[in-house]
Amino acid sequence: MAEYVDLLISERDLTLDEGGFPVLCDGRVSIGQDIKHRILESGLALQLIAERDPARIARIENQILLLVDQDTRIRPGTAKLTVQDAAGEQYILTAKTMKYGDTTVTFSGVSG
Repeated sequence: MAEYVDLLISERDLTLDEGGFPVLCDGRVSIGQDIKHRILESGLALQLIAERDPARIARIENQILLLVDQDTRIRPGTAKLTVQDAAGEQYILTAKTMKYGDTTVTFSGVSG
């Protein structure tokens, strides 16, 4: 049995199989999903998307990386945050997990 198991969330809702039962995820997918939800629930993603001042953007990005580093399943200092689109509304976060290799999540302040 996997150490980290969670219900898979897609498009802000439970992912269901053909029988209508929730799909499970584990390992790095579960960890990535937890990190994404932690970022969204902290309100930092919304602040990041709404901000236009480069100095403030850098501070918020740093807060997000510090938040990710607090997760004991992530290797400290491995989280990287990059802008996915020119408008600065979609971000990609990558980090190395302690046991499962790299995890990647995409988020925005609006839709997550």
